[in-house]
Amino acid sequence: MSRLLLINPNTDTDMTHRMVAHARAQFAGAIAIEAVTARFGARYLTNRVSVTIAGHAVLDALACARGPFDGVLVACFGDPGREALASLCPVPVAGMAQASLARAARLPGRFSIVTGGPEWKPMLVELVQAMGLSARLASIRILPAAGNVLAQGGAAACREIARACNEAVQEDGAARVVLGGAGLAGFAARIAPDVAAPVMCSLHESLSEVLDLLSRPASSMRHRDSMETVGLSPELQRYLASGAPACTYQD
Repeated sequence: MSRLLLINPNTDTDMTHRMVAHARAQFAGAIAIEAVTARFGARYLTNRVSVTIAGHAVLDALACARGPFDGVLVACFGDPGREALASLCPVPVAGMAQASLARAARLPGRFSIVTGGPEWKPMLVELVQAMGLSARLASIRILPAAGNVLAQGGAAACREIARACNEAVQEDGAARVVLGGAGLAGFAARIAPDVAAPVMCSLHESLSEVLDLLSRPASSMRHRDSMETVGLSPELQRYLASGAPACTYQD
């Protein structure tokens, strides 16, 4: 059975457990999931500072995880540390934003992104540009509350998210809407009957992308240049030197 490492760059362990529950329901026992939560950083990523710190935390989480793995998912819509992780890992590495937006872009028409937290918009614009998908993007609609707040919002949050999705469809010309962020996992199915176009869950789509990646042959171990470091955790320092996980991580 293939093994997936799901890394939550947020330090909220409850969110990790919710994402694991979604993943296990989606995979229905076909893939074993090991989940780790960032050991330091923001409870929920909302700005450039927290995303930058999370990039370090993601590398640390990989170094502390129970291996080996057949694939890794960076389970945050900002994909902190994904490129660095991919440069180290001999297995496929996907990011929640990179994977879900790539899947949205493969379908006809333009897509919109709906997520929470005002400081995300410029970061997501840059991410879409870096992926070469700007021409496929209809809009980015940002809700005032962060995703972790929306996750607890119940019916009121559903109405707010559905309204933003319908505005993206009716005013911006989106053929589909991607709900971005770990905090919005599961909302797509709940609001789909109330939205005038398909709604894609970034967690669900990124997990589907991981399934596709796991079907590809594994690459060989990546070349590691020597690098002197100061102040890193012993686990990360060892991983950077040898590629071997250094401990058993308990989240």
